[in-house]
Amino acid sequence: MNSLFLVAIGGIAGTLSRFGLGEIFPNDRQGTLASNLIGVSLASILLVLMERRGVTELRLLLLPGFCAGLTTFSAVTAQSLEPSAGGALFLIENIVLSLLLVIFLLPLARTFIPVRK
Repeated sequence: MNSLFLVAIGGIAGTLSRFGLGEIFPNDRQGTLASNLIGVSLASILLVLMERRGVTELRLLLLPGFCAGLTTFSAVTAQSLEPSAGGALFLIENIVLSLLLVIFLLPLARTFIPVRK
């Protein structure tokens, strides 16, 4: 299948998931943080899975497609520019929690996802 089509379909699904999370959380920032942390977690695990067992087409659909559509740096940026609402703290919270998830999940995924023989 065409790479662009796979990324687009994954992106649509990720964007719709992001919208759904925004509907669940009453606060914009909570929805943004949740979508970013879920996306980073999925991407961390999927990176290892795709590296060890992946199919190129599936990788395109899930990583630059779904996970990129789910996460939202533009919303973090816009919400960080609201200094009266603790914008800088929100930015730091997103970055630190995302990095902690990657630091925790990548080694964990490498432990539990075996290399294809």
